[in-house]
Amino acid sequence: MSSKPILKSHRRPDVETSIIAVGNVRFGDGSYPVIAGPIAVESEEQIINTARSLADSGASMLRSGTYRAENSPYTFKGLGQEGLRHLEKAGFEAGLPTVTEVIEPGHVQLAADHTDMLEVGPDNMQNFTLLRDVGKSMKPVLLHRGPSATIDEWLMAAEYVLAEGNNDVVLCERGSRGFDPRTSDTIDISAIPVVQRMSHLPVVIDPAPANGDADILAPLALAGRSVGADGLVVASHLDPSSSRAGNGSQLDLDEFARLMDQLGIPSLRDEIDRVDRELIKLVARRLHSSVDIARIKAVKGLEMRSPEREAELIEEAVEEGAALGVDREYIEDLMTTVLEHSRAAQRRTLES
Repeated sequence: MSSKPILKSHRRPDVETSIIAVGNVRFGDGSYPVIAGPIAVESEEQIINTARSLADSGASMLRSGTYRAENSPYTFKGLGQEGLRHLEKAGFEAGLPTVTEVIEPGHVQLAADHTDMLEVGPDNMQNFTLLRDVGKSMKPVLLHRGPSATIDEWLMAAEYVLAEGNNDVVLCERGSRGFDPRTSDTIDISAIPVVQRMSHLPVVIDPAPANGDADILAPLALAGRSVGADGLVVASHLDPSSSRAGNGSQLDLDEFARLMDQLGIPSLRDEIDRVDRELIKLVARRLHSSVDIARIKAVKGLEMRSPEREAELIEEAVEEGAALGVDREYIEDLMTTVLEHSRAAQRRTLES
């Protein structure tokens, strides 16, 4: 009698929430990254100008469609490879990692070459060939829940990516099909804590399918955050009324900025900036003090370097970092760099 396989997406006692890195962005570490951008790349100018504005408002990643699968064969299908190049350039200029949806296996490697994350949309949640290919790409994957999918089916779709050895999967709750045309797909807020109880994978929320209006998106985005979502997906366009795709379901840039204010994202960024400035001041003070110590040692004829003392300093810092929830490797790297630059400054001072 065969036992059931252990599902890689499921939470186990020895597995904490996975932290998924996409460039300098982290999902699952307690932060709230916001993935934003127009539904489709329409031109180089459009995506670059949008990216710069989104970055200024506090967006963490740039998302836009390059290949489109629409209900009608006569609607805009995206710019394809040209769109990928525009998206890559816009992300570089705005300093934002990029993500785009792949709709066919043949697009996977091309998209992986030009973006930082691959997106599998709701209509392809159970396209198992596509899931295997995005898994093989080893790029981080944003996996949407299908409009009629159960949570178990959603997690099983994630298994297809994980089974290829790709552990970097971020789940996206984006609504289940309902019957009320005023809400389109209904955002399942309760799915966030349920999935987090079942799985170690981070889960973000995309409230756009519920209704495209900013006054509806904002409370849903706030609700998602309040129940512990690991991030947010928002569609935003320079001029939604003239967009070639997704009219009525994108915020304009002013609406996006107001949403970010409601979420408190700019204030968090300001706080990080303040911490960074204080960190630089502290590093400078430490550097100056180490130089003063070198002068004193030189006068007294003492050894400049004490490896035992350095090892002791690193270990003390590691212990303090652990108490504050900071990884050992992070602290070791930080202290090693600080000590290396201190020694270099000491040598320059004594040689001058």
